[in-house]
Amino acid sequence: MRNTTILFFLIFNVVLSQEKQFSGVIIADSIAFTQVNIVNLTQEIGTVNNTKGEFAINANIGDEIIFSSIQYETYQITLTQENFLENTTIYLLSEVNELEEVKISNISLTGNLTKDAANLKTTPYFYPSSVGLPNAAPVLSVEERRLYSARTGGPVGLLVDVLSGRMAMLKRMKEIADAEGVISKSKKMVTTHFIVNDLQIPEDYIDDFFYFCSEDENFKKIVNTNDKLKMIVFLNSKKELYLKHKEWK
Repeated sequence: MRNTTILFFLIFNVVLSQEKQFSGVIIADSIAFTQVNIVNLTQEIGTVNNTKGEFAINANIGDEIIFSSIQYETYQITLTQENFLENTTIYLLSEVNELEEVKISNISLTGNLTKDAANLKTTPYFYPSSVGLPNAAPVLSVEERRLYSARTGGPVGLLVDVLSGRMAMLKRMKEIADAEGVISKSKKMVTTHFIVNDLQIPEDYIDDFFYFCSEDENFKKIVNTNDKLKMIVFLNSKKELYLKHKEWK
């Protein structure tokens, strides 16, 4: 009888000493694509979760379990009886790694293109004439280069250009480009308020009015002098003639 009792207690103790399964599910962002290391620090064993975040590991009450991954903050738990009664839910927070400041430029930018461009150090374009080099030719515009090319294409090239009217077309293109440059400069000599309120030119017709004025040979001369007073007098002299040709007047 005594031996039977001893055997019973031995079997009972073996059953009690058998390891249990600590199981549960991990809740975290992108857990389906991430494996979390689940380590029983007490028994020095480990496992990982499946794509659903589920896990199971041998453990006993009082064991220290740690959950670690590069993507998440480390989480540690000491097991109690409650952890074996039902699945445990483990919530992991995403790890935020702060990067060191990286300087890509020693220039402080404001976001204003005009101001930022003014603060940049640039190298001026080199013109031979600026250093007194001999035979330094002036810089030609696109239209001037085209016209020069047409004139220096040789006898055959010149004949073809004359017959095709290319010379006339290129001359006209240069004239238009020159006129646009003069008009752009003239518009900066007076204000929009003066054109609209004093001259009574609708704002939508300002460009048309300046093109009309540019047909006068004195217009370019006044622009080249940059005399704002003369420009005001000139525009005043042209407004009546211009307004007569417009339906809204």
